[in-house]
Amino acid sequence: MRGSLSTSALAALIAECEDKETVMAVLAGFVADTGAKCAFLYNFNAGVQAAAERWTPLFSTFPAEVSTYYSVMRCVTKDPYMRAALNSATPVRFLEVENEFEPCKVIAGLYALLRANDLVDGLAMYVSDRAGRLSYLCLAYEETLEDISEFERRRIRACAEMFMHCAGDILEQDVARELSPKEREVIACLARGESNKEIARRLDLSLSTVNTLVNRSFGKLGVKNRTEAAVAACRTGLSLVA
Repeated sequence: MRGSLSTSALAALIAECEDKETVMAVLAGFVADTGAKCAFLYNFNAGVQAAAERWTPLFSTFPAEVSTYYSVMRCVTKDPYMRAALNSATPVRFLEVENEFEPCKVIAGLYALLRANDLVDGLAMYVSDRAGRLSYLCLAYEETLEDISEFERRRIRACAEMFMHCAGDILEQDVARELSPKEREVIACLARGESNKEIARRLDLSLSTVNTLVNRSFGKLGVKNRTEAAVAACRTGLSLVA
C-alpha cells in the first residue's frame, strides 16, 4: 500500500481553498489517497473531557452507528488508539494496539462495531503544526496493514501535518462560529421537533431569549429555517445533546 500524494502537492491544493467546504474536499482526497475507507479528524483545543462532553470532529466519514457509539459512550476518554498515538512519532496500527491492551467493555464494543462494518485495521496519529494546536487523525481500513512500510507511515503523517499547517487557520475561522452551550441546547431541542415555546419551558428561558438563540444559531449554522437546522444538528451530533 502506497499513496501518491506528496506534501508539496497537498499544499498546492490547499492554497487554492477559500473556505471550509473546499478544504474538506481536499482532506477527503487525501484520505482516499491513503486507501482508507473511513476517517475522522478532531482538533483538541479544549482537552479530552471537553471532547467527551461535545464530540464534534472537524471531519468524519465513519458510519453513523460507529460515530454515535463513539460519542454516546464517551470513547474518547478510553480510546487505546489515541493513547498509543501520543507516544509514537509515526502513525500506530489498530491491530498493534489491540494486541497490547486488554479492552474495557466500552472499547470491546467499539472493536465489535468496527468489525461489523468491515473495518479490520487502521492508523492513528497526532499532528501539531504549531504550539497549542493538536489534532488527531484516525484512518480505518477494510484490510490489514501488515505490509505498510515505515516510509508510508511517515508520508501519511507528513501529509497530515502539512494539511493542518496550511488549512488550520481556515478551520479555526469556522470553529470561531461554533455554537455556545446554550445555543446547542436550543438547537438540539429544535431538532427533536419542539416549538420555541416548548423549548423556553424546557430550558426555563424567556421566549424572547429562545428566539434570539435560535436566530443566532441559524446564522452560525448557515441555515435559513428549522428543517435545515435539524439536518445540520443531526450531521454534527447536536441531536445527541440532552
